Amino acid sequence: MLLRGRTLGRVAVKLADDLVILPVYYAVMDDDIVFRTAPGTKLDAAWLKTKVAFEVDGAVPGWSVLVRGHAEEIRDAAHQERAKRLLGNDWPAGERDQLVRIRAEQVTGRRLPPAATAP
Repeated sequence: MLLRGRTLGRVAVKLADDLVILPVYYAVMDDDIVFRTAPGTKLDAAWLKTKVAFEVDGAVPGWSVLVRGHAEEIRDAAHQERAKRLLGNDWPAGERDQLVRIRAEQVTGRRLPPAATAP
């Protein structure tokens, strides 16, 4: 699974009439996306169980995966511990004690054909 081979992706969240895309260090847990966050936009989306999109890609060969689903805060202690183990120490400095899960409701992807080479 291409998602398991990376640790940095982007979460897209709708805020009123605007969209924001924010980078996150993530892991895959039971085919869902999990990440740490601090209070703010991503945690607000989880509290509201907002529909979000998550994207990760690779350049060589070119590919991208898009996960759509609802965000939710992970509150169960056993799930929190498991998510923390999977995430390891990949996250930016600062306190990011809240854990968010994106329930993968739809997963799509594409592979980009290699660039044509000149003869």
